[in-house]
Amino acid sequence: MGPFVDPLHLELPKAWASNGCFETMRAYGGRIFRLEDHLERLYASATSLGTRVEVDRRHVGRRLRTALKRSGLNEAVVRIALIPPPFASPKANIGPAGRAKGGGIIPRREEPASPSIVVQPATRPPASAYRRGAQVAIVPARKFAVGSINPQAKYSARLGSVLAVIDARLRGVDEALFLDEAGSVTESTASNFGIVSKEAVLTPPCWLGLLTGITREVLFELAQELRLQIREVPLTRHDLYNADEAFLTSTLKEVLPVTSIDGRRIGTGRPGPITKRLHRAFQRLVKRELHIN
Repeated sequence: MGPFVDPLHLELPKAWASNGCFETMRAYGGRIFRLEDHLERLYASATSLGTRVEVDRRHVGRRLRTALKRSGLNEAVVRIALIPPPFASPKANIGPAGRAKGGGIIPRREEPASPSIVVQPATRPPASAYRRGAQVAIVPARKFAVGSINPQAKYSARLGSVLAVIDARLRGVDEALFLDEAGSVTESTASNFGIVSKEAVLTPPCWLGLLTGITREVLFELAQELRLQIREVPLTRHDLYNADEAFLTSTLKEVLPVTSIDGRRIGTGRPGPITKRLHRAFQRLVKRELHIN
């Protein structure tokens, strides 16, 4: 089935809309997981980018829940974008009533962004990916340095991630990992990353230049619940290659094992026990919070 789009004349995201910000959420059993956390990050991104939003979070939350209900989907991916309207191009075509059609990429900051919502059937890695684990590679592509554009704002410009995905496909792997300028591992193209070493869960700190993922934050809660050590520490290639386990976390992947990095087997070469425990605990938490039997 095609995507449900609200409103119908908008879609997410447009190629030119590099000034906007967005959120991707997961619905289970007809309810959005951690909706308030996603909205908090969305509005923080808008503030960081200077995007005016005149509708409050409660209203946007209602629109998201209504769009999900109208889509008829129980298992869904829900996306929302806040993209400021662009200035009209000097050469834009003039339509009826003297209104310009089309425009440039520079946003009109005096006008608020209108939320655009898309609801689609849920997509996640196949069950086989969780059984065998993902293969990833560290690629030469880089995101913007944290000193120029802070990745805590989830902005629409994704060129660095696109280049990294291309690099990963050329290497025949499932996903790419980024390094910062000093050689520390940060994140993947659309996921946070972590390892398990000597029974401790280790993940890069956000100040290195990575997005504070919603699922990443849940991982800290789960580790405490499972009485696992979890720490934020800078990680190098050496740390990754010698890890006992590795994993990716994201809204769509949940907790996905990684069993190979740069062609090197991680641990036993199979999904590790702590990664499996974290994923099972995540799935239990979703059911508990959303009251799913």
